[in-house]
Amino acid sequence: MENLVFVHDMKSEPYTTVSVLTMHTKTSRHAVMQLINNHMNELEEFGNMAFEMRKLNGRGRPKKEWHLNEPQATLLMTMLDNTPVVIEFKVNLVKAFYELREEVANQRVLLERNKQINKDLGQVIHEYLPDNQYAYSNYHTLAYKAVTGYTPKQLRSMHHVANAQEALTSEQLDEFERVKQAIASLIMIGQPYKIIKQAVSIVK
Repeated sequence: MENLVFVHDMKSEPYTTVSVLTMHTKTSRHAVMQLINNHMNELEEFGNMAFEMRKLNGRGRPKKEWHLNEPQATLLMTMLDNTPVVIEFKVNLVKAFYELREEVANQRVLLERNKQINKDLGQVIHEYLPDNQYAYSNYHTLAYKAVTGYTPKQLRSMHHVANAQEALTSEQLDEFERVKQAIASLIMIGQPYKIIKQAVSIVK
């Protein structure tokens, strides 16, 4: 299914856009924008109406692209005629919101679990390598590079997130956890950085 719903990061709320709505309901942009302007107060009862300025289809002057959360999109959809195209889109939009919410929820669980793993790895480093001031940074960078090929700094820059973990997919978060567990175990049995660096590729 084509992307109908989006999310900025794992902490934000899923949304759809006016462009998605007009494209899939075969409704004119002017008509949808008029509905939004006429019912702004009602829509804002379900949250702030967020938007971005963007060039539609990559051409012309930037225009306002409204971001609609699920209740706002649902309310707006009730104002459209129930043509077969609109009904099909309503069904697909509900499914898309549900699927993305599930994905976001799963990733939040993994992020929380990885925070605990981070603490555990940090505790191991603190206990076994107390005199190495670069150990924490080096081993976490190693874990990120083993999973993604990029450093935490590069991931934050590429994905515009404050925490590099937010740039990882669910599969990468699982892999990241395994790599960190392996690193902690190898540190505890006294293996040097060079050996650990070689070993983490096997974990993948």
